[in-house]
Amino acid sequence: RAYRIYASNFRALFLIALITAPLQALQVVVSRRVDSDSAEVAVVYLFLVPTLLVALVASGALISAVHDVTAGTGPDVTRSLDAAFGRFAALLTTFLLQIGLTLASMFAAPALGIWWLLRRDATIDGRRDWYFALVPLALALYLAGRWMFIQQVVMIEGKERWSALDASAEIVRARWWRTIGVLLVIALIVLGPTALAATSAVASPLVEATATSAAGALVLPFFIAAQTLLYYDLKARNSVDLSPARIDAP
Repeated sequence: RAYRIYASNFRALFLIALITAPLQALQVVVSRRVDSDSAEVAVVYLFLVPTLLVALVASGALISAVHDVTAGTGPDVTRSLDAAFGRFAALLTTFLLQIGLTLASMFAAPALGIWWLLRRDATIDGRRDWYFALVPLALALYLAGRWMFIQQVVMIEGKERWSALDASAEIVRARWWRTIGVLLVIALIVLGPTALAATSAVASPLVEATATSAAGALVLPFFIAAQTLLYYDLKARNSVDLSPARIDAP
């Protein structure tokens, strides 16, 4: 169904995703002009923050557009971008909270094991899976899967920060493996055009910049559409009310 949504609304969805292309193309051109690995790494870090900010806006606008389509309303580029900019602060703060907690969880394993030894009633999602405390990065990967839909929650439900993290975790609860499996399949589908565009590295910087940025803009709407449909599916399976909150709700 994600293919059908994308194909029938290609112009609007692609134009929204195209806002990510200029920065991506510029990064490729600048990277090709440096002649050392350390300088190339510096270029990546230089573009990291602006690229993430633009990606947040594009993802939020695409989620809004896909939500309009599923509600029976044709997507509008201006309306979708306005919705993303209107929720940008919520998108950014929720994303930063997610990243901060995920990074912190990478170093929490020993402390978690000690805490569980001291508190017999302490659990994660009602369970005491000891591999969270014993296997490196297991807890971080688990949390990343729980919080996979925070952007959909922010844009569609109007929640933010802790409430958005909790809402995403709630719909993934008991379906973590299925969610990760579906998302991996979506990622593999997206990987094809992206890998094909990467072969343009043997051409001139302008050709590579054009190919990679165009490929990125081409696959992003499909990924967001598929992810958003999975969000709806999980919500339905959990019998949660899908009525969206007003974007301007307090």
